[in-house]
Amino acid sequence: QRRRGEGGTGKPPEKMASSPEKSSTAQELKEQGNQLFLCRKYQEAATCYSKTINRNPSVAVYYTNRTLSLADCKHALELDPHSVKAHFFLCQCHLELENYNEAIGNLQRAYNLAKEQRLNFGDDIPSALRVAKKKRWNSIEEKRINQENKLHAYLTKLILAEKESYR
Repeated sequence: QRRRGEGGTGKPPEKMASSPEKSSTAQELKEQGNQLFLCRKYQEAATCYSKTINRNPSVAVYYTNRTLSLADCKHALELDPHSVKAHFFLCQCHLELENYNEAIGNLQRAYNLAKEQRLNFGDDIPSALRVAKKKRWNSIEEKRINQENKLHAYLTKLILAEKESYR
């Protein structure tokens, strides 16, 4: 159920409460969060976005603005499965967790949705896709090299043990 002052319905927000925090609409809080984000005040921006979500928890973009966690991104996608931004930020979460295949899948979905919706994100999505694929390749290559080194050490140990047995 909507509260007064949300989404432009009911009495003007300034009549709801005397504190500026309570008199702000969700949209105003979102815009304030955006300004804080641009000033690189990330924690303050996240707090504003959280207040925005408290005011109106059914708007996907509010969660994608906060994107503090995998849960926020997933919730945004539950509200709007076609959100390019939510897929993009979900990818960023997966990259941080080193879930490269999931990250790549989300980026590919974001890219396809952007094309379908005729949205122009410039090179942001393809660039992030290249980064994710490179990180995945580096991770696979690192594991391969570690396995190769372990195998080399094991074979060397066997050869030396066999040499000793002939003495």
